[in-house]
Amino acid sequence: MADKKITALTSLGTATAREDLLHLVDDPSGTPINKKVTIGEAANALMAPVSLADSNVTLTEATHAGRLLIGNDLTADRTMTLPTPIAGMHFRFVGPNIASAAEDGHDLIISAGTGNSIFFQGQVTFLDIDGNANSVVGSDGNSNETLQINVPGHYDVECIGVSSTVWRITGFVSSDTAPAFAD
Repeated sequence: MADKKITALTSLGTATAREDLLHLVDDPSGTPINKKVTIGEAANALMAPVSLADSNVTLTEATHAGRLLIGNDLTADRTMTLPTPIAGMHFRFVGPNIASAAEDGHDLIISAGTGNSIFFQGQVTFLDIDGNANSVVGSDGNSNETLQINVPGHYDVECIGVSSTVWRITGFVSSDTAPAFAD
């Protein structure tokens, strides 16, 4: 087959399948080498879950974005700091990963940044484990830069970049204590 520009090739469009191949350049900033990968292999590698450390973590696009972030049983209150948002970038937090049905004894704090220049817009649904209350807890939409998930029994929270200053937040938290947004 004669050499063709990529732009001159026929598109598969909606007929794309997981076994179809992609051309990749591995290590483009180091020693570049041409390689192949199936669409399925690429999708699996880019969406593999990440178990979050029992420490404060500064999340990155390369390591954490687009992946399921599994929260562990914490030994102290921990803060997960998001990077500067890019429209479409997302992070999904689920947990805690506790063997029993007990609540975590510590809080998980998701931080958008500092100085209220990057903030959350949106709400999370609070499901009271004692059954006393169910409610929606919302950010103020213009300055709340942290979500504190207090001693969770379970949470599933997603943060989606809307602009370079806004994270859209949604999901639910099950606990005895309502989550709280703050500046």
